[in-house]
Amino acid sequence: MKTRRNKLKRIIAMLAAVILLLLAFVYGYLSLRQYTSYRHRIHADAALIIKVDADRLYRTLAADYLLNSSHYKGSKRPKRKTGLDIPANVFIYTVYSRSVQTYFCSLPVADTAELRVFLKKTLGITRFKNTGKYILGSSANGRLTVAFNDQTFAAAYSLKKENVQEILEELINGGNFLPETDPRIKKLKALTAHLAYVFEEYTGTGQFKAGHFHMQGDFNFKGLQVQGKVFTHRVFDKDAVLKLWLDAKPVVSQQLAPVQVKTHTIYPDSLLKYSNGYFDAELSKPVNHADTLITYEYNDNFEKVAVTRPRIVRVPGINSMLSARPTGLMHQLVSQGILNGAKVDPQLFPLYPVYTKHRPSAFLLSTNENAAFSGLKIQTPYFFYLEADFSKIREQEQFPLVETYIKTFGKLEVKALNVKPGLQHFEMDLYFRLKQVNALGQLF
Repeated sequence: MKTRRNKLKRIIAMLAAVILLLLAFVYGYLSLRQYTSYRHRIHADAALIIKVDADRLYRTLAADYLLNSSHYKGSKRPKRKTGLDIPANVFIYTVYSRSVQTYFCSLPVADTAELRVFLKKTLGITRFKNTGKYILGSSANGRLTVAFNDQTFAAAYSLKKENVQEILEELINGGNFLPETDPRIKKLKALTAHLAYVFEEYTGTGQFKAGHFHMQGDFNFKGLQVQGKVFTHRVFDKDAVLKLWLDAKPVVSQQLAPVQVKTHTIYPDSLLKYSNGYFDAELSKPVNHADTLITYEYNDNFEKVAVTRPRIVRVPGINSMLSARPTGLMHQLVSQGILNGAKVDPQLFPLYPVYTKHRPSAFLLSTNENAAFSGLKIQTPYFFYLEADFSKIREQEQFPLVETYIKTFGKLEVKALNVKPGLQHFEMDLYFRLKQVNALGQLF
């Protein structure tokens, strides 16, 4: 009996040792992945840096799969081979030498043949050029540019279609990276979340949870002057499905470039000087517009003639109020051709007729010609607030193109506080329709 007991103890001890070794190996492997993911991945000129913790996301999805396996088994997700070796952390960032509308990223390459297929079929890269040191490719619209060799893949996405080849070449050649001793790298390492960002001294995090995505962080609106910690906003329509307000004065430190919209040249400087710093907008229930339907018929002489028939169409109930000096603002809007009588020029907003009204300290815009805005105001701690009820927006059936993109969402809420001069704080919550499934699992 003792012999059997001793053998059993030895087996248990051996199993415990094996488990400890496996745990130590896994821990060491994951720690090594974390360490290597920060090396030579962020350009030295980086400004805003966003970290995506891939390993943490994998673990979250794996745990959610066990809890909600029916949701994942029922969905058809095509498996794509990317040809990339995804590290523990992926970094997406802007650089100071380019605009804030241009983003960069670099990743290790696992298989160049698979990568080419992925770039063509998934990312729409149709043009490739062999420079001798690396392959350069771009999308048809010129916004996405990629470069890769057998070791590194680098990409840039630019809304302004800027020249990004020089920076991509530096990423491919392995030079000019942020050192690991950079304070921003240390901050990113300390931020344990699915997503994290750092910009100058400001940081923030994002977390995918059951049924919703939460993000929070600090920032500084240098283009806006936010004063105090208590603000007021207009009382919105009780049927509003989207509400937004901003209580902050624009700071114009240099002359803004004119904006060309078709035949109109808009000068922002001449308009902003009349603003008192408050703006809001709401999407309420649809309103009826009188419209004319033009059809063509043949008369008794077999001549094709136009026939007009009156009709009533439903358009979104969009209302907006700007705190301003309306007399000067109206004069500028008329002189710049933005207003034609009491209507916004259709060239500037061709979707629906937009009407204007004004009172001593406010300028009103609405798709409802008979709109009457309430003068009631309430206090709030938020200088910025956005709330969108996607379920009610879908019920209105006014935005068929948008409905495809919001079908998985329930509600969005964004709010911003003024902590002190030069420091603001925001929180964002995006709620999904399925409350029990992780938000990340509902995105794909």
